Amino acid sequence: MIGKAQKGSRASGILNYCYYEKEELSKKDLEKMSLDDVRGEIIYAQNVALDTLADGRFDMEYLAQQFKDCAAMNSRLKDYIWHQTFSFPEHEDPSQEQLEKLVMEFSKDFGFEENNLVVFKHMDKNHPHIHIVGNRINVKGVTTAKDSFSHLRTGDFCRKMELKLGLTIVPNMKALLPVEERKNAFSQSKLADSIRAKIDKRIPYVKTLEGLKKSLAQDGVKMYIGRGVSFLDKKTGASLKGSELGREYSLMNLEKRLAFENSLQAGSKTENSSLKVEPSTTKEEANPLPILDNTLTAAPNSPKRKLDEDDDEEELKRKRKRKPKL
Repeated sequence: MIGKAQKGSRASGILNYCYYEKEELSKKDLEKMSLDDVRGEIIYAQNVALDTLADGRFDMEYLAQQFKDCAAMNSRLKDYIWHQTFSFPEHEDPSQEQLEKLVMEFSKDFGFEENNLVVFKHMDKNHPHIHIVGNRINVKGVTTAKDSFSHLRTGDFCRKMELKLGLTIVPNMKALLPVEERKNAFSQSKLADSIRAKIDKRIPYVKTLEGLKKSLAQDGVKMYIGRGVSFLDKKTGASLKGSELGREYSLMNLEKRLAFENSLQAGSKTENSSLKVEPSTTKEEANPLPILDNTLTAAPNSPKRKLDEDDDEEELKRKRKRKPKL
């Protein structure tokens, strides 16, 4: 079993995709459609009400509105939709009971127990798979489904449920693909590894995205910056989005990584400068001598002694000039 997690902010789009495999549908489009256009079977739902159209199709707009109503209670979270897929090997078709156990366990582990959640089953590919559409905000307006390390958590969850439900252990998505697609996936993986390594190597030595762009060009990678970021390998002509390389390589996270590296370097310079000892301005300051009390230790011919004798002589002259009056 292979899992993949994504986030989004359009409930109607993802629900239409899971049900009809078309995200953008107008009212006229929906009126022209029939049960024959339905591609996803709803096999599980929680904390939502289901309504049907005249021909028996489930009303996705009514379903989407319930997601939106919960999201409206917590406007700070924009990407409130969690779209989770679980795919099974071609020879494996889990029973309804197994799928329900899988979904309920997922709901508990990922924080969806009090949230809107709908599950669709698809059988239109060479391997069966399910789509879970969940609201990250629960019915009380609290964000309960956290997306931190979702990729790693999904992998751990798959291994756990494979053992628990007696399903085939499939640790790699490539195992579900036909041979030719497997080869392409492997080459894409090698390309992604290569680009990631080049970015990681360059980041500590540049300060801005433009600097990273120029630096990567020397490694044969062209970087495109727009609303997001993408990378073109000049040798193969293949390109990948930053998001396809991993979360750390999105435009926003690349900027954060550059800022972090810059702060580290600035901190290092400040620390080094605080440890420097300023050179002495005179030889005496560099090699200070003990301070002596000249009054007690000066030799008879010292400048201090001479000064005292001169003062006494002047005082004696003044006394001699003072003659008592008769």
